Amino acid sequence: MPRHKLNITHDLQILSNIKFTKHSALARHLMNGLYKTTLALSKVKPPFVKTTIVIKRDQHDDLICDHYYEDGSFFKPIILYFHGGGFQMEGTIIHKQMYETYASLVPASVFAVKYRLLPEYAYPHAFYDAIDTFKYVLDNQQTLGYTHLYVAGDSAGGNLALALSLWARDNGYQDIKKIMLIYPVLTKHHTLASHFMYQDTPMWNQVLNDAMWTMYLKDTEDDTYASVLELDMHDLPKIHLETAQFDPLRDEGILLEKKVRAAKGNICVYHTMNTVHGYDAIQSASITKEMMQKRIQFLKESV
Repeated sequence: MPRHKLNITHDLQILSNIKFTKHSALARHLMNGLYKTTLALSKVKPPFVKTTIVIKRDQHDDLICDHYYEDGSFFKPIILYFHGGGFQMEGTIIHKQMYETYASLVPASVFAVKYRLLPEYAYPHAFYDAIDTFKYVLDNQQTLGYTHLYVAGDSAGGNLALALSLWARDNGYQDIKKIMLIYPVLTKHHTLASHFMYQDTPMWNQVLNDAMWTMYLKDTEDDTYASVLELDMHDLPKIHLETAQFDPLRDEGILLEKKVRAAKGNICVYHTMNTVHGYDAIQSASITKEMMQKRIQFLKESV
C-alpha cells in the first residue's frame, strides 16, 4: 500500500519521527543498556518503595521482578505487569513512572516482571516466566499483603497478560480478577486490514511485527498461548482494552473485542484516534492523560 501522511494528533507529533523497520543486534544491545541504566539511576519518590524480588527456579534461570508499593501499606490490589518492547526490549523509565502512578492513584502495588527476551529466549520462555511469577505471587499473598490480583501489559506485554489469563482459566485458577491490555500483540497471522495499511508507521509497523513473530516462534511448533487471538475467550475476568488508530495491531484489538462480547464477557474498549502505537510514552499528551484516568478508573472499580 502506498505511503500516506498520518493525521497524528499534535501533541504526539514527536513520535512521528521514530520510524524504523529493523531491530539490529547492535541497536537492541545499546537500547537495552540505556533502559537498564536509566532505570537503575532513577529513584522512587517517597512514600513509595521499589524492592527487587528474585524468584528462584530449578529448571530455569532466576527470575527478577521489581515490586513497587507504598511503604507500610497492605490490603490493596496487586498488578502483575508485563512491559512491552516486541519481546526483545527491556522495560523503560516510562513504565516505571506508570507503575508509580498506579501505585499512588489506584492505589495498588505493582509487580513488574523482567521476563526473558528475544533473540536469546524465544517462546515459550517469556510465557513460562509469566506463569512462574503468577505462581510466586499466589504463594506469597500473605507476605505481599494484597487483596486482589490483576494482570496488565502493553504491546508484547499485553500478549503475555492475556496469555497468562487464558492459561490460568484453562488450568482452574480463578485468582485473576481484572485484565488491562494496552495496544496488545495478539496474533501471528497478518491478514487483517491494519496489517496491510500500516507497513511503515512510527513506533511500530507490520515489518517489525512480522520480524518479531518470526523470532518469537522460531523454536516451537505449539504456539497455543502465543497467538492468543485464536483461543476461546469465554469465562475471562473484566477486561480494559486500548488500541491506537495508526497501528498494525489495531484490528487485532477490534477482533478481540468482538470475540469477548460474543462470549458474553465484560470488556471496556477505547479505540483511540489520531494515535500511534506507544502513544502513552508522551505523558504530557492529552490522550495519555485521558487514558491514564480511564485505566485508574478501571483498576479502582469494585471486583
